[in-house]
Amino acid sequence: MEESDFLADQNIAILGLGLMGASIAMGLRGKCKTILGSDSDSLVCQLATAKGIVDSASTDLREILPQADILILATPVSAALKIIATLPSVHNGSKLIVTDVTSTKVQIMNALANLPSNFDIIGGHPICGKEKLGICHAEKEMLYDCTYTLTPAERTSARTKSLLTQLVEAIGGNPLWIDPEKHDQMLAKTSHAPHLLAVALMHATEINLSNLKAGGFSSATRLSATPTSMMLSMVMTNAENTVNALEAVKAEIGKIMAFMQAGDEENLAVLLDASKEKREEMMRRV
Repeated sequence: MEESDFLADQNIAILGLGLMGASIAMGLRGKCKTILGSDSDSLVCQLATAKGIVDSASTDLREILPQADILILATPVSAALKIIATLPSVHNGSKLIVTDVTSTKVQIMNALANLPSNFDIIGGHPICGKEKLGICHAEKEMLYDCTYTLTPAERTSARTKSLLTQLVEAIGGNPLWIDPEKHDQMLAKTSHAPHLLAVALMHATEINLSNLKAGGFSSATRLSATPTSMMLSMVMTNAENTVNALEAVKAEIGKIMAFMQAGDEENLAVLLDASKEKREEMMRRV
């Protein structure tokens, strides 16, 4: 079989049939051999099967792994770390590709590196999502045109790199190869710190002002609606980088406050203009 046809012959197992896992399954429909699902919630497994999101599903990962060529861990970071540690005890057979979709990579890649040689490992992170989680909010289009980072290990085979590239492109994503440390440094600035800034703004605002909330407040606090189960492990497994990103924002807030306290409209205007121009440039870049 030609390398370009690898994906079509793969049995892909997805552990975690929530927003991301189910959306990936939808995107893979018709592009691989079979899609297997596993979730701790039996009702989610039933719904995923009934809706045709997966071909079969089980709450017991051991029931689907023998059939799988690729395992995608679609859980929060903390859960993925625990699952990775158990994989040698639930799969000691043929070669299995293991990847994930979590938003931090250093700890995940360290955990994957401890797996035995029958596991071919590669990290992944689709940079997209919603605040509302769960299979009911999943949609095939969620991954269209998203940046999907891939973080290989030294031992990752060329075949696995090719296969994951095909998988990402099949669901509409744009592969971006990056090392785990760089990934976590960058995501601290573009995702993890913004989540916590939204939380801080939410806590700094009195609830009795709800009838005065404007679009700006809703936009600025949107990320604070992210479920704690997802946000907590995300920021705590990238704590140092996220704190550094928050310190940088703190310094910029200090500049703004100093200009305002000094009545320095000229320099404040320069800062505001520069911010607007920088955002416009970032939004234009691919």
